[in-house]
Amino acid sequence: MSKDLLFSIHEKVKEKGFLDEELINYINSLFSERIIDIINVIERNFHKITFNPSKRSIWTIPTSKDHERIYVIYPKLYCSCWDFYKRVVIEKKRLFCKHILAQTICEALGNYDTVNLEDIEFQKYIEYLKLNF
Repeated sequence: MSKDLLFSIHEKVKEKGFLDEELINYINSLFSERIIDIINVIERNFHKITFNPSKRSIWTIPTSKDHERIYVIYPKLYCSCWDFYKRVVIEKKRLFCKHILAQTICEALGNYDTVNLEDIEFQKYIEYLKLNF
């Protein structure tokens, strides 16, 4: 269910090519209490880190505009934020967090930075993320 909804949002945004009032209203109809937060996350700078040659990817987003910490996102599956852990995993009150939804939208728009690293750097990068979480 939640993945289907994310795929649907991804396709609507990708088809349109930009986030207009119609799409914002659609997202607002699904997540009315969170639309401002979702837009604020979209305005931050997502990074898609791809490790080569395996093509393994993770996404990251700063926790706030001042970049004090970093969240890790596996698209449509997992986010390292507290809200995902509490509201999605433990309480089962939400299907996903605002970061997963914002990542889906940014991916559809191509609105993210790409970082390419070698597979051998994966473990070192994960250690770096642990220090910044």
